[in-house]
Amino acid sequence: SFFSLYQHENGQTQRLDALLIKPIQRITRYHMFLSNLARTSTELGNADSSADYSAALDAIMSVTEHTNTMMWIGEIKNCPLILCGQGPLLKHGRVLSKKIRGSFKNRNKWPCHLLLFQQTLVLCKIVERSEKEQHPDLEYFKHVCVNHIQGLISESSKTLKIQKLEIEDQLTDSESQKSNIMMRLEFDSEVENDIWMKAILTEIEQLKSISLRL
Repeated sequence: SFFSLYQHENGQTQRLDALLIKPIQRITRYHMFLSNLARTSTELGNADSSADYSAALDAIMSVTEHTNTMMWIGEIKNCPLILCGQGPLLKHGRVLSKKIRGSFKNRNKWPCHLLLFQQTLVLCKIVERSEKEQHPDLEYFKHVCVNHIQGLISESSKTLKIQKLEIEDQLTDSESQKSNIMMRLEFDSEVENDIWMKAILTEIEQLKSISLRL
């Protein structure tokens, strides 16, 4: 390829992808540097500098956490979407996906991870026997574009139904009319259910507002 030829002709010891990943790798090291600066400033009695370094440390820790999350999400198995094209990741967390009809191999619920991007809501199954607790292996299950969400229905205090907007000429029989329930999700608590509902509704309104300005 062009980049391999460039590397060979210019005597580069590292490939382009190795060079591009270096800034991301360095992010995880900045927190030690800033932590030491904040601690030293405190010991020297410079409270203003210590506060500035601590604020920078908080920002770096947030960036590091987000970077690790995006690298983890990038490893979702069998995902048909280009996730980097779905807008910023706004919220994510564990849920139980309840059957809409039929069953998951005689199971009524399946442990999943829900991802809310600016443009798309993605549901992934947590792979069974995954040994990673914080970032378990994920497999794509289903998704719905945020601007195709017709409504959110609170089935119970902890269960939320997500309806997908259907085009009328696609609804030819009663079975297809039932299929607009895209997801049926159970959260850990009523509070978590409300938080997710508010986040999704906020993003729907944001997209509506953008479309009206176009």
